[in-house]
Amino acid sequence: MASIEDVAKKAKVSVTTVSRALNDHPYVSDKTKKKIYKAMEELNYYPNNVAQQLRGKGSKMIGVIISYITNPFFAYLVDAIETTALELGYHLVVMQTRGNQTMEKFYIEMVQKKQLDGIIITNLENATKEVTALIDEGKIVLCNRFIGNEKLPVIHIDEAEASYKGTEYLIKQGHTNIAFCTGNIMNPQDHRFRGFLEALEDYELTFNKEWFFERTLGVEGGKEFVHWLVEHPDDQPTAVFSNGDEVAAGIISEARKHDLRVPEDLAVLGFDDQPLAVLTSPAITTIRQPIQQMGEYATKVLIKKIEKKEVSDLEVPDLRTELIIRESV
Repeated sequence: MASIEDVAKKAKVSVTTVSRALNDHPYVSDKTKKKIYKAMEELNYYPNNVAQQLRGKGSKMIGVIISYITNPFFAYLVDAIETTALELGYHLVVMQTRGNQTMEKFYIEMVQKKQLDGIIITNLENATKEVTALIDEGKIVLCNRFIGNEKLPVIHIDEAEASYKGTEYLIKQGHTNIAFCTGNIMNPQDHRFRGFLEALEDYELTFNKEWFFERTLGVEGGKEFVHWLVEHPDDQPTAVFSNGDEVAAGIISEARKHDLRVPEDLAVLGFDDQPLAVLTSPAITTIRQPIQQMGEYATKVLIKKIEKKEVSDLEVPDLRTELIIRESV
């Protein structure tokens, strides 16, 4: 493995000159820097990131914490984050928690240990004192969802409004018995669930808590919801608010196997407007959210804060949602 001494020897300069070139020192000419970089390339030499951090240069690496990488929503969000990070000279580390808070804590410690310059957290449930401190320091940016009591800055859509509009549409289509599927547990701080309940209340409808389906994730979660319907034929909702298009797709697929017609027997509302929403039969009525704009903006905000620059210089994107009406309702 090549060392800095090997680079200095090949470039015919001193070790000090190589070190200064790596730190972009003004005393080293561009001609000398090019000679050093060429020697590094030929020797396959990479500078020690830890040493660079100790010199205050940072790792030029940021992280993004997601719950489930198999969720297409996070795939599109991460793609937008990585593309933006690379454009701004940073590399991205993707970290999956699978809902495990111990893993989340471990990843956050990577910032405290200076292994990462900062982190975007996409689905925070509990804001520990360590997290709030790193937010204040500009090392953590919250994006997408935060389910907690604290008033923290989050780059997100108006989830309550989006959920309200979707639920209202179901009600206006004649549905009064509506189920709610979510990947979380019942939480009054969940803005999507809150918007759902507000719509029911405004139309003087009550919610049957038996129709709250927690930890319902992906296509398999949708199928499990249909199995529950089949097992409870005397107490069934006529519509379901599924907190994701994958869940909605699972419901539609499994409903057909049990002679449940969508939307005649069961109306299905999705969330996100992923590409698969138009591939099911019937196509999914869903709530579109601006995933790419959210990821791009969160990345720019984090890097601005890492580099101690004014965030106010950034143009704030329009993160409004849109109800996309298709055939499943």
